Amino acid sequence: MTSYDSFMRQHMHGKYPHMDSAINDINNTIYQYKDLKVKFDFFHYNDGTSKQLINLTGTIPVTYKNNIYNIPVALWIQEQHPVQAPICYVVPTRTMQVRQGKHVDMNGRIYMSYLTEWKSQSHSITGCIQMMRMIFGQEPPVFSKQSNQPQQQQQNFPQIQRMPYPPAFQSTAAQGPPTTSYQPTRPQYPPTGNMPPYPTVAQAPGYLPYPNYPAGQARPNIPYPTPVPVGKKEQLDETMVLASLRTAVNDKLKRRLRDTYSQATQELTNFKRTEGELKEGKTRVEHIEKILKDEITQADTAIVILQGKCDELQAEIDAVETKQDDLEADDYVMPTTPVYKQVVTSYAQEQALEDLIYHLSVAYHKERVDLDTLLKQVRSSYREQFKHRAVIEKARKTAGLVNTY
Repeated sequence: MTSYDSFMRQHMHGKYPHMDSAINDINNTIYQYKDLKVKFDFFHYNDGTSKQLINLTGTIPVTYKNNIYNIPVALWIQEQHPVQAPICYVVPTRTMQVRQGKHVDMNGRIYMSYLTEWKSQSHSITGCIQMMRMIFGQEPPVFSKQSNQPQQQQQNFPQIQRMPYPPAFQSTAAQGPPTTSYQPTRPQYPPTGNMPPYPTVAQAPGYLPYPNYPAGQARPNIPYPTPVPVGKKEQLDETMVLASLRTAVNDKLKRRLRDTYSQATQELTNFKRTEGELKEGKTRVEHIEKILKDEITQADTAIVILQGKCDELQAEIDAVETKQDDLEADDYVMPTTPVYKQVVTSYAQEQALEDLIYHLSVAYHKERVDLDTLLKQVRSSYREQFKHRAVIEKARKTAGLVNTY
């Protein structure tokens, strides 16, 4: 838990649906990169909308030609983080200038495949910074401005129209994705001690370099190339002017086209991912719909079968109620098979013999039957009873019933 936890939770609550995951990702980043600070500020998009977003602002160490440079950056954490990739910018100080290249546009916006192919399961802010360090180590995103540039000598001939340099960056509020008028905030960072100076870019071809002279030394007048004289006035050849204009317009169009293409590529990637998710959801819905239809068909079939069974039972009940007065005692018990019927019959006869023996004993005690008659009848009854029990045991065994008799 870092000192920014309460600050982040206070500003992210209700705005970031994956707040815990985003905070965990930010904490891991600022734990590794101590110079990054957490801020909460407005971010303006190309469509004119604005949102207050958490951002990480500070410097990251980059190794370039065996020297370590602190590159100022700003990472804007979007509301759907970590589902959406952060928006990254290079934010130069007043003594630096953005170096436009393959991965950085004129406004400092950073473009990498790591961001366009962002996946929440495998990508993180720390990994994004590692990729930025690797890319900036090959192609620095900023260079130091010329500190001592001599004033251009006033000449009598017309000014030569040159290709424009990138404009000086103003300290303004942070804006949205790259536009021709976008200028992100350039914070002032403390000096880095004996850090080597930021690399400078080579002078564009066709320009006169500005020589550096020691302080206090007079600077000689450097004559500019003399244009071809036409009459009494000196003027540039129209072909050179047109070529310069065409080059400037061509470069500007290329920059805009590259920015537009990068933005369109990112949006296309998002649309393709959304399309894939929708197709996958459609397949799941169709599968669930098929299962539900099969279950409904089975339920309808079961209802029809049960309804038929209910009709049969009702018919049997009506038949029994109609014949109730005409039934005999033996008709109330109707075995389903001959074996079961034999078991029931033998059991009934065996119980009847048991009752006969009981009543004979009662008659003997009342002196209604003499002893010889009692013994003769009891012996005969027990013999018949034994036969019925043997029949019951054999029938139960044949029917596969448990022999509990």
